[in-house]
Amino acid sequence: MIKLYQSAWHNIDFKSFTECSDKKIADKVFYDKYYEQFFDKFKGFEDLDKDWVKYKILIANKLIKEIQSKKNILSIGCGIGIVEKHIVENVKDINITAIEPSENTSKWVKGISQIKVKDGYFPGILDVDLSFDMSFANGVDYVFSDKEYEIFLKSIVDYGIKDFILISSSKYKPSLKISIKNLIKNILSYVGLYDRHQFWGYCRTLNEQTIMLKKSGFNVTSVIYESDDTIIIRALA
Repeated sequence: MIKLYQSAWHNIDFKSFTECSDKKIADKVFYDKYYEQFFDKFKGFEDLDKDWVKYKILIANKLIKEIQSKKNILSIGCGIGIVEKHIVENVKDINITAIEPSENTSKWVKGISQIKVKDGYFPGILDVDLSFDMSFANGVDYVFSDKEYEIFLKSIVDYGIKDFILISSSKYKPSLKISIKNLIKNILSYVGLYDRHQFWGYCRTLNEQTIMLKKSGFNVTSVIYESDDTIIIRALA
């Protein structure tokens, strides 16, 4: 696992709305401020970068192949909801419960009848009697330390979800070059010379992801998609 730093997202400079920290990870307050800027800049999905949209549709199509006949799906960390929107538009008789901590982040999909957005954190925001055929978490793993990540994954198993898909867009492959770059960043951060970048989270290898899933209670894992920076793993408990 290595640390990830970032200075902008969707061409929104973090310094335009906050003071970046190379030591404190971006939290809910950070994301609330970020999405204020985001929704000032973008008024709908059609305004977003076409390559980013294409990537998200690719992810959605991979999920559709796995969902098949399942009808009641839980999405943990739906963001603006572009993946969920594409799924319900292309799968009949499906309902998605979508969880997102920041209240206004998913406002573009809150009017879609097949998507029920819940603003909060898994599993506390869910009613205890809800059950799901399948769950997926898209791009949330990077925010967790290893200890937090294990607790999060175990909470999915403990909730009773037996079929889970992890989508990680913060994958890396170990190499000498990456190790040296990461060491330099950590040294600069330690001495206070990397403060123009925000501590964004963590990157993990495929092997680290698989180990963490199995350690948390998922007995069977299979990789259904892998690229230079993305992994999709299906895990069964």
